[in-house]
Amino acid sequence: MEDKVIGRSVDTSAMRKVTAGAATGSCAGGPDDRGALQLSSYTAESKGGGVWPKLRVFLRPSKTGLLIPAVLGFMVACSSQAAQFGWVPFDHVYLYLEAIGYAVLFALLYMIAFRGVQFARTRVFDGSKVNVAGDEAGSTDLSNVDDGSDDSVTAMTRKPALARKITSCEGRLRGNPENPGNADVASTSSANMSHRRFAAVRRYFHFRYVERPSAIAADASILLCCWLPYIVLLFPGVIHFDTGDQIAEYYGMPLYGMNAGKIWDHHPFLDTYLYGWFAALGKALFDNYNIGMYIYALLQAIGFAFGIAWLLAYLGRTDLNRKMLHGFAAFFCFFPVVPMCVMSVAKDTTSAMFFVLWAVMYCKLVDTRLDLLRNPWFVTAFALDGLLVALTRKLGLYIIVLCLLALVIGRFAAKFKAAAVAFAVVLFVIVDMAIPKFAYQYINVVPGTPEAALALPIQMMARAAHDHPDDIGDADRAAVDNYLEYSWDRIGRDYDPWLAVPAIGWTVKGKVPVSRLAKAWLDVGLRHPDSYLQGFFCLEAGWMTFDAFSVKYQPIPKPVSVVMLPMTTSDTAAYTYGVLQPHTPPTEASETVKQLYRTLVDTPGVNIPFFMALWTSVLPGFILYYLWRRRKERRQTILMMNRNRRTDSDARLGQAVQTDRTVGTDGETSRFNAIDTDDLADRPAADLMARASAAGRNLLLKCLPWLLSAASLYVCAESLSRPGRPSPTRFVFQLMLLTPMVIGFLCSSRGPQTSIDEDPAEV
Repeated sequence: MEDKVIGRSVDTSAMRKVTAGAATGSCAGGPDDRGALQLSSYTAESKGGGVWPKLRVFLRPSKTGLLIPAVLGFMVACSSQAAQFGWVPFDHVYLYLEAIGYAVLFALLYMIAFRGVQFARTRVFDGSKVNVAGDEAGSTDLSNVDDGSDDSVTAMTRKPALARKITSCEGRLRGNPENPGNADVASTSSANMSHRRFAAVRRYFHFRYVERPSAIAADASILLCCWLPYIVLLFPGVIHFDTGDQIAEYYGMPLYGMNAGKIWDHHPFLDTYLYGWFAALGKALFDNYNIGMYIYALLQAIGFAFGIAWLLAYLGRTDLNRKMLHGFAAFFCFFPVVPMCVMSVAKDTTSAMFFVLWAVMYCKLVDTRLDLLRNPWFVTAFALDGLLVALTRKLGLYIIVLCLLALVIGRFAAKFKAAAVAFAVVLFVIVDMAIPKFAYQYINVVPGTPEAALALPIQMMARAAHDHPDDIGDADRAAVDNYLEYSWDRIGRDYDPWLAVPAIGWTVKGKVPVSRLAKAWLDVGLRHPDSYLQGFFCLEAGWMTFDAFSVKYQPIPKPVSVVMLPMTTSDTAAYTYGVLQPHTPPTEASETVKQLYRTLVDTPGVNIPFFMALWTSVLPGFILYYLWRRRKERRQTILMMNRNRRTDSDARLGQAVQTDRTVGTDGETSRFNAIDTDDLADRPAADLMARASAAGRNLLLKCLPWLLSAASLYVCAESLSRPGRPSPTRFVFQLMLLTPMVIGFLCSSRGPQTSIDEDPAEV
């Protein structure tokens, strides 16, 4: 089996033998990788036969996890109808036929993707360190060999003994035992000379994937160079509608019913002060608020570049295939949504910049079995960055707290679990209780209200009020009228199927406890579950559909895009930020970016990565499918191994009894009385099951920040891109940035620190 590793084709098994031989001083290799053997068995099995047997071998169809694509297919079919017409025809047969079609499609795609992930796990890059006998520090990282960097050549040059052994073993494996290694001296020397000739240029134009500050800075500079056209063309930056309102609040304008000079924490107050400071800087230095916001956008781009470079370096420490790692780097460099969102100034992008760093630190914490909590520098950085995430986006606090609390399910030391739980509790108390109680009064901040978190349930109730305006009890009506900003009659009259703002308003009255509203919500839902389903699918349709048409207020349905549509020009209100800075019309450069982007999203086939549902539904569904199927199949494999082991053990034990039996004595089998044969047979299976369970939990924990980011989308007040409304693309940006890291976890056969072959108590 041939594999191209870092630019040259080598035999995978041969390279594995060379690595093992260099460590032991011989050319004898260890056992072949189980994944490679499994792949070879599939390849051998697929030879011969017709197309269908080969397809079955390729797909490896399994009933395990098929419920996930079935449920996803039904939800996509319902969302497509809801996005186009504002209602779901549950009483029509074609809805269920469409659902079956989507379910079959997703099942096939997931089987193919599962096969692809399993294949990628057999094409890993062995980055393990090789120790040379007699050299205490004699180890070199083979992940840098032949990667085109100076470090690879100097590392091999500094270890001549290791280089000679590897060269010698390569020569023998290539069939030249008489003169091993010497046949390639000339070619190797020529290659080194050629490499050094271009090293000065290539040093700055390739990713290093190394967790050193200098290497991360170099990789970040490459990202910034690739983003430079967008940084220049999108001058003077892209300011979102909410950001303009926050800057106006910073300058004392009375907004959202607040008194002049007060800042409402409906939008995080830290963002408001941050944007206000940079706007003031631009006004002081250039007499232009936009210049200050552009300076902030530049700093934000630098922050994203460093965070993404660290993410790639973290993946580089795994045995992930370097071609796939290069593909991830190319995605961050050239996928236009990334630099366009990086240059957008909004609370969602600001929080995403800090969250990428926090997610990498969280995964490193899991890799080290929480042992990094011993490091005071790591704990300080982890705590401060988590605090910034929580203070720049409301949902960020809950994602972090849930991730930390989930660490209790891992096989970690009890004291580390207690420390993680304590950190989650302290963070929640500081952000949600201490700061509002003791700090808001000194920084002119008015606490926010929970209406944004209740967007989905309130929208579902508004649909019931729209469909059945008179079917509600007096007590429930009073609860709704006294808690929400708008009355029961108004939320039904102003109901918008695709937008929750007309129902939730901007605040809540809060004259009754939220438990009263919850009781009213449950009472209405039990009487009209169909309306609740209609409200759910209409509001969340954008996350689960590939086509949509808006029909409200339009005699002819007007197409509405369900692709990601990052903004290219600022969108601010004339009565808020427009008072401070006159609105700047779109420039020719920004229009060029917009038109080129529209060309991409309107091109069939090319526009597939731009669909919102791909990132928000299809990929999360596949991750869940993969985790569940992997868990079930590994369990079945271990049980089968255990049955075979029990059979062999019983056969050997019976043969021993027949050989050693002493006829006519009282203790004819006394030698075996103290042996519990069932325990001997079950112990290996239990050990393997524990290891597999620990590895599976660790993988789930590392995917948790991404999964919770996907779940948090269903709290948003809108999901569809419509004319006259800001695009919800900014909500998806954080999820999109973490997706390559999660895919890398699935496609690498071991993590940076641990593997399934380790002791489960230490995993």
